[in-house]
Amino acid sequence: MICRLSILCSLFLLFAACTSSAGELKSLGNGTVLDQKTGLIWEQADSGRMPWLEAVRYCNQLDLANSRGWRLPFKDELKTLVSSIGSGENLDLKAFPEAQAEVYWSLSREEQQPDQVWGVSFADGKDYMFDRNSFNFQARCLIETAEAVYLPLLNKWKDAWSAQDVDAYLSCYAQEFSPENGLTRDQWVAQREVRLKRPKQIQVTVSNIKVISEEGSRAEVMFQQAYRSDNYADQVMKVLTLGLERGELVIVGERTISQIK
Repeated sequence: MICRLSILCSLFLLFAACTSSAGELKSLGNGTVLDQKTGLIWEQADSGRMPWLEAVRYCNQLDLANSRGWRLPFKDELKTLVSSIGSGENLDLKAFPEAQAEVYWSLSREEQQPDQVWGVSFADGKDYMFDRNSFNFQARCLIETAEAVYLPLLNKWKDAWSAQDVDAYLSCYAQEFSPENGLTRDQWVAQREVRLKRPKQIQVTVSNIKVISEEGSRAEVMFQQAYRSDNYADQVMKVLTLGLERGELVIVGERTISQIK
């Protein structure tokens, strides 16, 4: 089953409250930053250094942007932020003016060594294990949007399309996928192979991503798609129906709902 995330209604209003943007990161003007690639919303300010357990409590008790669903990030979530803002001398402070080239706590720890906790250094971009009782580090809290569950598949799909990687692109679709226009799946696969391989280059971007429905193991995600190749370009509004196949999230339906001029 696809888990439905419990996010307060106010979080969905954050998308409309943006005041500044830098790449995939959007400062929302209320002390938070949206990462449009991961669907994570980050606390913009630094917390100050504190022990790990205090950092966990700090995030769990954070009341920011009219929301109380904040938590300390897992190690891999923190590393996505390193990918976005860099580290050390390359640390980009546009979205996070208080960011420091130092260690930030994660929620990840070792089961066999419960006092050993992972931290991520924004000095060198690497993760390290620390004794939770012996160090004071920063905490940067996050909260997930409903879209966060589906963005990894959406990013894989558009990146494979842009890279003209047919196998990776087709792996995003379910075996039960039913194409538009009355094509059989085999006919659609043959058509997609030609359309991915023929252009010299392709660039696909997606934006304005919204979850429009979730029911059982299915979800519908709507977004704006911009396609550009060496001989064609268009922009459309598209809806993907997503579901589970062998435990993996895949595309089970796809439809274009309007052309954008």
